[in-house]
Amino acid sequence: MGMNALTVDSARVRAGSWRGRNDLAYLVPLSGASTLTPSTLERIRAHLREDGFRSVVTAAVGPSERDMLAADGFTEHEALHLLRHDLQGPLPERPRRAQGLRRGRRRDVDAILDVDRQTFEAFWQLDRDGLYEAINATPTTRLRVVRDPDVVGYAVTGRAGAQGYLQRLAVHPGRQGLGLGINLVADALHWLRRRDVTTCWVNTQEANAAALSLYTRLGFVPAAHQLTVLRRDL
Repeated sequence: MGMNALTVDSARVRAGSWRGRNDLAYLVPLSGASTLTPSTLERIRAHLREDGFRSVVTAAVGPSERDMLAADGFTEHEALHLLRHDLQGPLPERPRRAQGLRRGRRRDVDAILDVDRQTFEAFWQLDRDGLYEAINATPTTRLRVVRDPDVVGYAVTGRAGAQGYLQRLAVHPGRQGLGLGINLVADALHWLRRRDVTTCWVNTQEANAAALSLYTRLGFVPAAHQLTVLRRDL
């Protein structure tokens, strides 16, 4: 089941299945936290139950949305680090084309998803719909892969106005520690700055110490607040 827009009272959300699962829904709040009232959330949950879901997981949300959802019985599934990079300051060296970077193409999708499965634990792995969701999350998107000689890493970077987002980054475990992740991130940051983006955002799991170390080495700093993924039985 794909993602569908849903308006309930004054709340706007997107809802669908999590990674293609029939029992677990994915809920993405689109309107402000104040619209997530108990009665509205109750109606949203009823809608998800009608679609056959037994539980629901949210997108990563900020403190205000977290508090409204927690009041409705959602509990923390995982806390995420949120980091930002000021693109008006120094950037890591831009990688050379000879280092295996190129634009991702449709024929790369299966290889990209294989890298993703090798990199992330089962709950966070992307399926085809999840990859397209990441690619289409912003008005302008850049999909880059790194080959060695096959696809061994990829990055999805998005732009919305002056804000940039490193939506997804993965390097095959057998190729980590060789600088491929650094090249993908540096490539993304330079692409954003060329388009007059002022800030790049990225989030990562609290337990992913390697990713956190990579981002901080490349100039990302912790944001003023963190993000939370929440879950609730239906």
